[in-house]
Amino acid sequence: MTVAKAGWLILAVIALTGCETRTLDDPNDVKTAGVLAPDVIRRQLKGTSDMLMERVGRGEITDAQFKELIAQRANELLKDLPIEKIDPARAWEYGDVFRTANRWEQAKRALEIAVANAEKTKNEDRRVNDILRLAHAEAMLGQIPPALKTARRAFDAAPEASAPVLPSVLLEIVPAARGKGHDEELAQLLEDAIGKHMATVVDPKSVPGAAFLAARPHHVRNAWRTIVELYAKSGDDEKARRAIERSEKMLRSIRRL
Repeated sequence: MTVAKAGWLILAVIALTGCETRTLDDPNDVKTAGVLAPDVIRRQLKGTSDMLMERVGRGEITDAQFKELIAQRANELLKDLPIEKIDPARAWEYGDVFRTANRWEQAKRALEIAVANAEKTKNEDRRVNDILRLAHAEAMLGQIPPALKTARRAFDAAPEASAPVLPSVLLEIVPAARGKGHDEELAQLLEDAIGKHMATVVDPKSVPGAAFLAARPHHVRNAWRTIVELYAKSGDDEKARRAIERSEKMLRSIRRL
């Protein structure tokens, strides 16, 4: 085939298919990425978070405004996301973004999928983390007894997988659930979480392990303080007093380590 004929064929193909060229999908466009790209959503959300944190650092916005703005951006990125079509292996990622967006019903649904997938695939790290996040979502929805029951499903974690239990209970589940008629049960949940925390096994030579051990006294002390508050505000001064005694004994043992 001559060069001239080849050129003619190319022009003919262009004429038949039309002169308009197709614009390639932008891999960073959430609309084209759809449910297949939770990493795209999280990356864009992180960019927004980094920018807003700079504004917090400069004193331009408050922490409360930061939370409001990051939730607003998360809602924009999650618009019309069909949960039933998400990949179960990545449901936990969508659950995280739904939590950031304060869309707790959808967070719960995504995390239920995530927990089921973690159990099916025997991914213990994901199972423990996603159960605790699911309990937090239920607490945020005011579903306190289910949240307590869900949280306890993570308490069968092996010592090597127990690190997330106390921070999640102390910093997320209890604040979301307290003051809603179940404070004494929350106090017991928190004390049991302390037990899991103290039994957690980490590699002290690793960066995460060293960080865990450094933060452990702080988390345990704050957890005991919260337990005492929960009992006291429930009107059970005797349980509060006994909790103080147990906390002092444990904290003395930690200081000796």
